[in-house]
Amino acid sequence: MSVFIHGAYFNNKRFELLDWFKRNAPGLGKLYEGALYMVYTNGYPGRLRFVAHAIREIRNRLPDVIAGPKDGGPLQYKNRLDEITEVWKRCGLPIGRSLPVEVTEGDELPSSIEISMPIDLYQKIAELIHDHEKSREKPYEAAKRLFQAIDSRNRESEGLLRPRIEHWINITNWFMNYVHKWNLDDDEIDAVNLRRRFQTFETTLIALLTGFFRTTEELDEILEKANS
Repeated sequence: MSVFIHGAYFNNKRFELLDWFKRNAPGLGKLYEGALYMVYTNGYPGRLRFVAHAIREIRNRLPDVIAGPKDGGPLQYKNRLDEITEVWKRCGLPIGRSLPVEVTEGDELPSSIEISMPIDLYQKIAELIHDHEKSREKPYEAAKRLFQAIDSRNRESEGLLRPRIEHWINITNWFMNYVHKWNLDDDEIDAVNLRRRFQTFETTLIALLTGFFRTTEELDEILEKANS
């Protein structure tokens, strides 16, 4: 059992949420538990960024936990680029910043040039770009997949679902804004504000995961308070 769960900040709802994570997504449960500890531990160095990273990971991974991975699985960039590199070299094209055209010393490089390439190389590059675009799931699409998987009835009521999705994104986006602020002074965000924001996040999470939409009115009430 974790050494952190004996803190005074733990309550039945948090135990319930942590238990859900342990049964369904242990890795995310560790992130939630660690974030909770940092939120309630004053003077923890860099805590806002650590908490922000934990919440980003929870938000990004929950759709796969609840709805299952997207079709096709993760994009294998290394393998695909290895294939492109092999064809590239076979075509005799230079690697690096060199251009496959002759430029006389002292001449300025043209602002644009046309470079021909074999059709099979072009197709491999175009297919990788296509699959890259397809694999980049937008936050709204990921949240929609999550909400629909939690309750199948949501597939038939996107109009009602949209405000809940947008509220969930707004709640988590507050933390997303701090993920890459490496020069942030933790004192810029006071402990009371951080705890209030975190409590809003976890209250919504508890309603989503442990309640599984016991009533949509209950979730709407939580989200309305969170965004007021």
